[in-house]
Amino acid sequence: MKRFLPLLAVAALIAVPAAAAGKAAPPTLQSGKLIVAFGDPAPGFASGTVRGNTVTNPRGYEVDLAKAIASKLGLTPVWMFSPWNSLFAPGTKKFDISFQEATITSQRKRTVDFTTSYLNANQGVLISKQATAPTSLADLKQMQTCAQTNTTGLDWIKTQLHPAKAPLAFPTTTAAYQAVQINRCDALILDVPLVSLQKKQKPAAYGPVAGQVVTHEQYGAVLQKGSKLLAVVNTTMKGLIKDGTLGKLQKKWFNIDFSKIPALK
Repeated sequence: MKRFLPLLAVAALIAVPAAAAGKAAPPTLQSGKLIVAFGDPAPGFASGTVRGNTVTNPRGYEVDLAKAIASKLGLTPVWMFSPWNSLFAPGTKKFDISFQEATITSQRKRTVDFTTSYLNANQGVLISKQATAPTSLADLKQMQTCAQTNTTGLDWIKTQLHPAKAPLAFPTTTAAYQAVQINRCDALILDVPLVSLQKKQKPAAYGPVAGQVVTHEQYGAVLQKGSKLLAVVNTTMKGLIKDGTLGKLQKKWFNIDFSKIPALK
C-alpha cells in the first residue's frame, strides 16, 4: 500500500475543494455537505421518495441545479424535506438552501434570503374536466377558484381577481390538485410551469391549462436570513446562467413553451 501514497496524495490535492486553493470552505451546516431541502413533490422540478424529513432518489430541474451548485462548491448534497408552510418563517433553518419554486417577494425577503433568480414564471389556470375553460378574467371571476396557502397565486386571487366566490385554500399542492380532480375546484391558480408539468404527467386527470395571468414572477432558492452562504451561491448561480447550464437543464426537464399558453385579460 505504501508505494501508492504519492499518487493518492496527488489525487487528494486535486479532490480537496476550496481549501486546497487557499480558500475557506463554504460556511455550511455540516462540513463538506450542502443540506438541500425540497417541499411537496413537483413534477419536473423536484420529486423523490419522502420518509420523514429525508428525501431519497430526488430528480428534477431543481435537483440538478442543486447538484451543479454543490459540485462547483466542492460539496456533497444531502437531501431533506421541509414543508412549504414553514419555509418563510423567521429563525434558524435546518437546511443550507431550499428549492421550492418560491417566488421572490419583498414581504418574504423580510424573513429569509433569496438567491439570484433561476426561473421566470406567471400564474397558470388549471381547470377541472367538468369546468368550461375561461377565455377572460371576467369568466374566471365566476368560477370556483382555489390555490395553495401562502402562495402568490392565492394573493393574486384575493387582491386582483376578486372572484364572486371565496377561493378555496389548501395546505399543499397535492391537496389542491386533488380538489381539481374531484371537481371541488373549477380553476386552480398556480405557477404556469407547475400546472403545465402536472397536466403533462397526468393528462387524463384534469381539463386544460386554460390560460396564464401575467405576473412576471421570479423563482429564488431560500436561505436563512443573513446566511453567509448567500454570496458564494449567487456567484455560482450566475456562473451557471452564463455558461448555459440553466438553459440546458430547463430544456431537459420542461420541454414546454410556456409562452404559447394564452394570457387571460
